[in-house]
Amino acid sequence: MKKPISLLLLAVLAIFQLSCSSNDDNNDASLNPKSVTDCGELTVSPTGVQVCMTGAEFALPNETITYAAEYNSNIARFTWTIISGDMEIIDIEYSATDGISKSIATVKFNADFNGNGVIKMLAEDSKGSGVFEHEVALEKTN
Repeated sequence: MKKPISLLLLAVLAIFQLSCSSNDDNNDASLNPKSVTDCGELTVSPTGVQVCMTGAEFALPNETITYAAEYNSNIARFTWTIISGDMEIIDIEYSATDGISKSIATVKFNADFNGNGVIKMLAEDSKGSGVFEHEVALEKTN
């Protein structure tokens, strides 16, 4: 009786290990190395408006890349807009920690993307606002 239970337990553990490994591999494969989730260091000034935006400057058609913006306020509002280029914003995330608001926009570059892309980000609160326009060109492939 002990042998079948041991074999069953071993089989369950093996299946669990394989399922965890395949999920980790899929997550790593889906993460675009061009994506960013923060601006790096943002110096916070209690009286001044400080805002940043960062992300890839080159993209390929059918690529999905995340862009990040931060603002020195816990209650900032972010507005992301596509000014030009065949691309679309498919998701926007917001968070706030330690006096910094963060927004991450996921941008899908459509099949007809040929460069000349401009993404606009506006961050604002009661202290003021900051605007960035980020240009994205067509990545050259060999």
